[in-house]
Amino acid sequence: MLKRLFNLFFGQKRVVQGNDPFDVYFRVQKQGERILRSVDDPRDLNKIEEQIRTELNLHYQWSPDGLDIVKAARNDLRAIQNVPGLPFVFMFHGDGRIRQEALRNLEGPLPTPANVYGLFWRLNDWVPQVRQAAYEALERVMPRTSAEVIVPALIAVLPNLNSWGRWSCAGPEAVHGILSRPDVSTKLVEIVRTTRQPRLGQVFHELSRNDWIDQHISDVFATAPLPHIRTMALDMLLSQRARWPTGETVRVWTDRSMGEYRTERSFRERELTVAVDLIALLRAGASDRSAMVRRRAADGLIALRHNLDLKEELDRVAAILHNDPNIGVRTRIEFFRRKQAEV
Repeated sequence: MLKRLFNLFFGQKRVVQGNDPFDVYFRVQKQGERILRSVDDPRDLNKIEEQIRTELNLHYQWSPDGLDIVKAARNDLRAIQNVPGLPFVFMFHGDGRIRQEALRNLEGPLPTPANVYGLFWRLNDWVPQVRQAAYEALERVMPRTSAEVIVPALIAVLPNLNSWGRWSCAGPEAVHGILSRPDVSTKLVEIVRTTRQPRLGQVFHELSRNDWIDQHISDVFATAPLPHIRTMALDMLLSQRARWPTGETVRVWTDRSMGEYRTERSFRERELTVAVDLIALLRAGASDRSAMVRRRAADGLIALRHNLDLKEELDRVAAILHNDPNIGVRTRIEFFRRKQAEV
């Protein structure tokens, strides 16, 4: 490994200067640090491992007799213990022994979102010993890692909670524990409330597991720039329930006699802990610029059509949507008026 890295950085004919046997590893650490700091977009974090292994040639090496592998691994293991910052790079190494030792020597705080994502990915490592070392490292380093570094990695990790197959339930539990940190949760809610980042719907679903978000849902509905986020928030407030996917599916029979069915995602739910003004919510939803949100407001009218105490207020909201340009909204309002007349 030492010779291979030396050739990578200095060329075959260059001679090592000085007596420090870890000169090459210091350079590897600097180059790896540059790569790690260059990536903070949640969409790119899942590519960081392959980028580091390719650019720094940290793939697992094979030889017929295995002697070169043992020698290279010994050099790498010694370097991890003697070169500051190298564990942050070698936690992405292709050799499981090197990854495990890097995690054992990992000290917080983690410097980049790529490192946070990488540590979560190590919880899903194919080597059991590496997974155990990752859990131990997580307990050491995450309390000292800042929310600014954690949040981009969480946005990348949350959609994978139910798809990473090798981590146990302790993996998602660790993620949810970090989500409960006030500085992390506040920053995540702010991102959901103010930005157009991808996958925020999945993030919002996961955040809704905990009742601390209830006090923020109205603000999310009022200010989120993404229509589907406003729709989700309006749905929570009108139904007074929060729902999130379990990662499992259920069978819904369409024709038992023919053995025909479809599979749907399974959800869990809880009641919200905040009271809301239903009419004000419906009025705001009916005036939203997105047809998706207006359709949800129309659904809210239909759900409340039996409430005679609110009849006049409901009629006023329905009047806003009567000539809506979206046919789905108009169809719902027609249904609302017809059912209300029956009542």
